[in-house]
Amino acid sequence: MLYQKRTVFLISILFFASSLFMSIFSEIPSFSAISSIFIIIFAIPSYYALVSHLGYRKGLMVIIILSMLPVLIEGFAVWTGFPYGGFEYGSRLGWLLFGLVPPTVSFAYLPILLSSLYVASQYTNKISLFCLIASIFNLLVDLVIDPAAVHIGFWSYTDGGIYFGVPLSNFLGWLVTGAFYAAIFYHISGKAALPLPSGTSVSLIWILSFWTGYLLIEKLYLPAILGLTLVTYLIKKLK
Repeated sequence: MLYQKRTVFLISILFFASSLFMSIFSEIPSFSAISSIFIIIFAIPSYYALVSHLGYRKGLMVIIILSMLPVLIEGFAVWTGFPYGGFEYGSRLGWLLFGLVPPTVSFAYLPILLSSLYVASQYTNKISLFCLIASIFNLLVDLVIDPAAVHIGFWSYTDGGIYFGVPLSNFLGWLVTGAFYAAIFYHISGKAALPLPSGTSVSLIWILSFWTGYLLIEKLYLPAILGLTLVTYLIKKLK
């Protein structure tokens, strides 16, 4: 089987350790290019698992739609401040599409969403509860990633926030958009596609492992503990 727990765990440790380089070399000129490559590499396992499960037509449709929509919504959010609160991207993720949002958002967000959909699908196939669970898990992931991204300068919030520089409006926005994306996925894939395979969570396991390492290095212990908890939960559920 492609996604063996031991293999995923060992690669998770590798990404956890590699976060040290993020902390040390974050000021080098090629940092944005390296970050973009990592973002794309992280996304591959979840994309592969999704297409294998849904088939090429539905799988690619989900990937295309749920990659493009977050870019549009993020761009709208940067422009208007809704629904995440006033924020802007820095230069560390490369050039900005229309001066608003880096295109790599399309690869960065979907693995998070797919893992949230996977978790929700393990508990229910009813759309309302499916969307609710997915959006809550989505929020938990953001509680780990957003503090790290703000700390390293990927983006910043205009008025800061009480949670490591992140405002409450951002988390409310993640809940709403997470449920919205989950509903779109449900209607495209169909009820029969649930539950999703555990392979759709592998990308997020590696992403969380990487950022948890960074958070520990930078002594941001609360989100780091949450990151370790989520990684442990997802690895235990691998089949």
